[in-house]
Amino acid sequence: MAGCKDHDPRRPVRARPRPASAPALITHRWPADPEHITRAAQRLHQGAVIAFPTDTVYAVGARALDPSAVRRLYAVKRRSDQQPVVLLVSEPDQVRGWAVVGERAEALMTRFWPGPLTLVLPRRAGGPIVGAAGPTVAFRAPDNPVALQLLRAFGEPIASSSANRAGAPPPVDADGVFKSIEHEVDLILDGGPTVIGTPSTILDLSGDVPRVLRQGSLSEMELLGSS
Repeated sequence: MAGCKDHDPRRPVRARPRPASAPALITHRWPADPEHITRAAQRLHQGAVIAFPTDTVYAVGARALDPSAVRRLYAVKRRSDQQPVVLLVSEPDQVRGWAVVGERAEALMTRFWPGPLTLVLPRRAGGPIVGAAGPTVAFRAPDNPVALQLLRAFGEPIASSSANRAGAPPPVDADGVFKSIEHEVDLILDGGPTVIGTPSTILDLSGDVPRVLRQGSLSEMELLGSS
């Protein structure tokens, strides 16, 4: 077609809400047993967007290396892809191919991961780009057996956000996910209510001075006094 240009996958694409005329997606609700966790990991590799429990709140996630799946994640959230997502990992080693990990980050990951701490780190040159092509990437290792089993079965970081539309309260159980984003995600792993119930603390280590971007269950004194 005249004037049509090849799409650059590194170029951010605005997320668009599902058209009103589109058929509703059937959202499956699965028990968070080993068999269904393995199946959920397989669905992620196929481009699915799923919801699952973490230690803080329920998350919605997609394969970080699949631009189409990440666009669906933004559409579920009703938010611009200029806003970053958090990459959930099962262990610190998964961070190193994506970001620069300094001594302070190493110390914090050793002490607080898995747990309710999200770290914002400088993007590694040539590393993968997820959503907005900014200079930083955010990571967290959740302290929840379902989330960790899913991450290990999947074998890659999962692009994630809380399982609610932007501006709505984050859900702490599968019923809350259904009320918020039913027909928007492919499946929900029901692992019961979350333990903490509030979002993680976000600590930005990309500059010379660490900054708390969002206060969660971990205080600034706990974090910066430990590193």
